[in-house]
Amino acid sequence: MTVPAAQHEPTATTSLRYDSTVPRALVHRAAVAEVFLTDSRRSPGRPDTFEVAAQLPRAHIMGESALAHDFLLLVEILRQSGVFIAHEYENVPLDDAFIFRGLRTWLSDLDAIRAQDRPAEAVVTLTCAPQRKRNGRVQALDFDGHVSIDGRRAIRLDGGLAFFSRSVYKALRARHRAALDAETGPLPTYARAQPGEVGRVNPYNVVITKPLPAGGSALSATVIADQSHPHLFDHRLDHIPGNLLLEAARQLACASVATLHSIAADTLQVVSLDADFREFAELDLVSRAVATVEQFRVDETLGTLVVPVVVDVAQRGHTVASFRLEVAQ
Repeated sequence: MTVPAAQHEPTATTSLRYDSTVPRALVHRAAVAEVFLTDSRRSPGRPDTFEVAAQLPRAHIMGESALAHDFLLLVEILRQSGVFIAHEYENVPLDDAFIFRGLRTWLSDLDAIRAQDRPAEAVVTLTCAPQRKRNGRVQALDFDGHVSIDGRRAIRLDGGLAFFSRSVYKALRARHRAALDAETGPLPTYARAQPGEVGRVNPYNVVITKPLPAGGSALSATVIADQSHPHLFDHRLDHIPGNLLLEAARQLACASVATLHSIAADTLQVVSLDADFREFAELDLVSRAVATVEQFRVDETLGTLVVPVVVDVAQRGHTVASFRLEVAQ
């Protein structure tokens, strides 16, 4: 099934609306409460560029800080925007499977992500370059752009999505699972790290074990994929989702910097991200994450010191995802 062409195409003088969300199927969410997009349009005179409106909630299970919008929720509006554009404007079928190939983000204004006394109105502007098969079907979508929050430019970004028909996705997963032989099985119950160690408040949002020294400036932890979590597992999945791996990387990075520099993990926030998703992360394999802290540098744009951290997530000794994050107070 394909999605019909967009019925609502605001003109250059029409404001994007924030009074209702887009259909949840268009952003691959089961819960309406997890849909943040509200409207969209093509940028006037730029047919390959789209403006997508999103509302950032003041209260959300992941949004524990009253001071700033949560990193994972900011990434989520980017994910939803890419998926929505693919369905609404590129006619990618609703039942296609989506895979994040990569994502890079740079925070350009620390004040722009500060939470206010009302829900924030964001605009995600993406210039898209679809890659098509010979029959015209879109098989991937590269994008770059920026995010403005309440009228202030906050984030620059680029990335890419790949799309697979349901039959191709099932075949791809079957081959991957077959290659695992008899290595999968029930995992032990892991004890979560203390929330304060990883920059969290709610124990339910902790997705790694206690970080332990791994030599030099490195710390390691095991990723915990709790499938009862309403945001990280909004619907049933056959692998560990990318947003959970991102959160594991963020938590381990903050814990590592906090440990090595004797500062509080909850004072740290991600200011840049370079994510590389290489393989499916299986739910029934142990996922070990290792963070290596690098030397701090001065970020001229933000006017502050930032600390780079490389986090690799591996299963069976093979890296399934790699992240380079920079954190700052």
